[in-house]
Amino acid sequence: MEADLRKVHLGATREIELPKLDVTQHIGKGTTIESVEECEGSYGYYVRVQTAPVGTIGQEKKPLRASKILGLQQDEQGNHGWGKDTKLGVFLKKMNVPHYNDLVGKEVIVQTQASKDGMDFLTF
Repeated sequence: MEADLRKVHLGATREIELPKLDVTQHIGKGTTIESVEECEGSYGYYVRVQTAPVGTIGQEKKPLRASKILGLQQDEQGNHGWGKDTKLGVFLKKMNVPHYNDLVGKEVIVQTQASKDGMDFLTF
């Protein structure tokens, strides 16, 4: 990863006005789960679940998707998985599937959730 880093000098930087994204127009829309990815981050392993696009962002028309991050745990033998009372376990039960890979194609309703910095993002 170090090889990808490059030092730059940007000159005078300042606070800028960023475009606002009104996600409220997508609340309540029905869509389907399009992908499930197993990932590793700073806090361990997790599953990222994303929907089919529910809209686009900006002039570039980048796809806007709802997503959900669900953590995985590891037992004493080194097996990765989830407990039935974890967020992932509860979500799988609600969606009536035995494994997160079975979520692809399932119908969900788009909702919003506020991030730590107060920005709204789409989830389900």
